[in-house]
Amino acid sequence: MYQLMKEIPITLTVAVATVVVFLIPGLESLLDFQTNLPVFHQLIQLFGCHMAHWSFDHLVWDLVMFVTMGVICERRNSIQYAIALALSAITIPLLVSYFAFDVSSYRGLSGLDTALFGLAVLYLVDSSIREKNWAGVGMYAFLFAGMMGKIAYECFVGGTLFVNSEGFTAVPIAHLVGAVIGTAIGLFEIARRPPAQLMWRRVFYQTRVAA
Repeated sequence: MYQLMKEIPITLTVAVATVVVFLIPGLESLLDFQTNLPVFHQLIQLFGCHMAHWSFDHLVWDLVMFVTMGVICERRNSIQYAIALALSAITIPLLVSYFAFDVSSYRGLSGLDTALFGLAVLYLVDSSIREKNWAGVGMYAFLFAGMMGKIAYECFVGGTLFVNSEGFTAVPIAHLVGAVIGTAIGLFEIARRPPAQLMWRRVFYQTRVAA
């Protein structure tokens, strides 16, 4: 356990806090982010709403995805991981309150899950390219396309694809915002490497030399 705390402290802290919030009666209601109230009156809820859930099913799906993607991202680059989490945590509730007119309160890790999914898949694609694992590249690219397809389905249908959304309103905009943030941060990290570390640039350079 101590080793895990050293390797993935953020992921474990958020996961434990989420379970505690679910187990304490009434705490989830206090952490609701109310879309019709000024954000400056809800600074605790702005971050805390992500750890509140509408049902046990909602909690399990969100938490399993969060821990899985969090382990991948935090072990790869804890700073980029923290930036993705913080930026998503702030941006998602704000944009939900602005664009989701039928949503009065927001809860759940799913928006953060989607951000981490986009970030993790880009990490895995990048690692596969550098290892020349083309089967891995194809598989992870397919997973990324599947994430975008899931979000498109939710936007057009207005419901969730995996979680039973009975009792609460699906919020596809939260998933879309998370996907954009996670993908952008992943691309930024890959693009800012020295040119010699980017495989496509190495190939281009080697082709020029050979010519």
